[in-house]
Amino acid sequence: MTWNRFLPATAIAIAAANPAAAAESRNFNIPAQRLDNALIALGNQTQISIGGIDQRLAGARSKPVRGRMTIAQALTMMLRGTGFTYQIVDAETVRIVPAPQPRPKPKPVAAPQPAREAPRAEAPMPPPTEIVVTATKQGQALDSYPGTAHIESVGSLGVSESQGTGAFVARIPTLTSTHLGPGRNKLFVRGIADSSFSGPTQSTVGIYLGDLRLTYNAPEPDLRLYDIDRIEVIEGPQGTLYGAGALGGIIRIVPKMADPGGFHTSAAVGRSLTRGAEPGYDMEGMVNIPILVDRVALRVVGYKQVEGGYIDNSTLDTQNTNRTRIDGARANLRIEPGDNWTIDLNALLQNIDTRDGQYAETDQPRRTHAANFAQPHDNDFKAAGVEVAKGWGDLKLISSTGIVDHDLSDAFDATGYGGNPGVQMFEGHETIRLLTHETRLSRRGPSGNSWVAGVSLVRNIDRIDRRLGPLDALVTLARLRNRKTEIALFGEATQRIAPRLSGTLGGRVVFAETIGELMGAASEDFEPKRRQVRLLPTAALSWKPNPELLTFLRYQSGFRSGGIAITGGQINTAQRFDSDSIHTAELGMRFGSEANMATPRFSGGITTFYSIWTSIQADLIGTDGLPFTQNIGRGKVYGAEINGRWRATDHLSFDGALFLNRSALTNPAEGLEEADERPLPNIARTSARVSAAWESRLSADLTFKLDGTVRLIGASSLGTTAPLILDHGETTQVDLSAALVAAKGWALSLNATNLLNASGNTFSYGNPFTVAAGKQITPLRPLTIRLGIRAGF
Repeated sequence: MTWNRFLPATAIAIAAANPAAAAESRNFNIPAQRLDNALIALGNQTQISIGGIDQRLAGARSKPVRGRMTIAQALTMMLRGTGFTYQIVDAETVRIVPAPQPRPKPKPVAAPQPAREAPRAEAPMPPPTEIVVTATKQGQALDSYPGTAHIESVGSLGVSESQGTGAFVARIPTLTSTHLGPGRNKLFVRGIADSSFSGPTQSTVGIYLGDLRLTYNAPEPDLRLYDIDRIEVIEGPQGTLYGAGALGGIIRIVPKMADPGGFHTSAAVGRSLTRGAEPGYDMEGMVNIPILVDRVALRVVGYKQVEGGYIDNSTLDTQNTNRTRIDGARANLRIEPGDNWTIDLNALLQNIDTRDGQYAETDQPRRTHAANFAQPHDNDFKAAGVEVAKGWGDLKLISSTGIVDHDLSDAFDATGYGGNPGVQMFEGHETIRLLTHETRLSRRGPSGNSWVAGVSLVRNIDRIDRRLGPLDALVTLARLRNRKTEIALFGEATQRIAPRLSGTLGGRVVFAETIGELMGAASEDFEPKRRQVRLLPTAALSWKPNPELLTFLRYQSGFRSGGIAITGGQINTAQRFDSDSIHTAELGMRFGSEANMATPRFSGGITTFYSIWTSIQADLIGTDGLPFTQNIGRGKVYGAEINGRWRATDHLSFDGALFLNRSALTNPAEGLEEADERPLPNIARTSARVSAAWESRLSADLTFKLDGTVRLIGASSLGTTAPLILDHGETTQVDLSAALVAAKGWALSLNATNLLNASGNTFSYGNPFTVAAGKQITPLRPLTIRLGIRAGF
């Protein structure tokens, strides 16, 4: 896990030239934000020395501080409701500490006395605070969570706001993506990978923006990370808490919410240069408008990006054909009527337009393919939701409803299909309409005890249209619609059963209905309808012999509903595919508190897992290039993940992660006997990442940050069955980032991706009608340098 850290001690040292200055009144203008950033802003505005604020405070959000007041009054206002308070250590130091329960009113700060000679190192260290995994729906602390979770802060050097999904995929070796192109990829967690292609099968990973579910069976939307706070990945299966489709786990993107406390805005621009390719640029703006102070606020963010193309087309004699344009916006209207009620109205949209595929061919010059026309892709994503929350101390109610409208279209060169030498095009269009609702009640009690219970509804309608033929005379291959409805009751509880031992039990009862319709079929009654009831249990034991060590044993389960799919090689015919299910056991340990960056200097963990996956659904491609779907059999996935961090000095830290994966199709379906014991697709047997980060405070209002990362991806296969038994992977990518961060939100950054300008092969697919020849590769984007400027007001 990677955290954006400052200095090791969580303290504010008040060491003004005149000691009495700490008690003087002064003007403040600090908007609500992440608490660690707010405390830095406090130091910058008052010119007090900041001994350090680390990421343990990043999970809390400060209150706005505006007006004339003393430092003590500003701290009291800023920390109100955050779960933290402050303590006076001596005449020079005020320490930020967790507030006791129930939280007492903060003590007033007396005017500091002249500085003492006692060294600051003698002051006792504050107790560690908690990093909360909100994706557990119970607010469980990471240091006590009996499972595997990763949290990445957005805006740190490793996860830039201007990037999309690839930013955090590169930081977590257990998270894997296909590399078909922006807005076209499938994500896999912990080696649970079904196929390289998107079709009517449900995704193996659930993707959420807050509590708004974004996908069901589509490629992931590749949202840009502007104005996003953090990314949480909890490894699965997560069927108990999230229902169908969470076989590999959950990715939760946590956005920043509107602040009713005051007006503030920010803007960012960037310019990128790619070696041997077109330049690109990006721009973003955010505005937070208080409509009714401390009650109602609107937060809007908009952005535009152009990624320069770097693939050439030898047939058309064109260069840099795969240019991508991304436009997007999000809005949050927050209403805080009082009495711990919160109402959030959310909306988002993003359009991705890519002019051509990003694949190359081995018999062509470097980063070049041959096609009779450009092969564009369009991904239009819209969503809206409302969330109502109410808190009663440790008890919390959340009710969330969301809708998603997702349209995708692409085109491929199908010249030669059916023995026709003329130029032919395959055109696919998919529309997805998703409705979700969940109401849950949770409680996070003392000693790590917690529980959650709720009800959920999911309704997804997916329509697929496919056409093929000469450019001016396309013929419909098939049109089908799958409608899936899931209604569920779920609950999970963690209870301490001994002083150092806790147990977790949970279950989800799902009623699922699937209706498939082949529109225009000769048989008017072709409408397979299936209903099923599923029980998805989970259980765990965790033992914590001391605050710096946790061991756990966990069992989890998940499933995906079946449906109908177009039959490969035939016109307007379809076939059914069945549900699949997975059962996973994991054994792991973590040492060193992620929340306490002061001590120890070493932290990390290791987890081993074993999964049994039955009736695996897979979207495949036939020898003729046409897609189809079927259950390919029973498989197993097992492996280990190791991560560690070493804080070498107060300024320098190293962290790394290693993922070892083995899989096999142990009992293939009839007709797929040649795939017996073959590994599942797209997951490398070995993946690793090593990073180093340096951070130094140059002055009271200027910080320098430097981050370098090396990522290695081993070889894997494009598919489990012919003609897709094609190797890819074995790539190494080196990235380097530097930034100067100044007071009041100003920052200057310089990022270099693929520093060694490696080509490699991250994927072996670009056009389904020529992939069987084994010549397609997907090279890395060449060396790209981006200079960015951010300003906050």
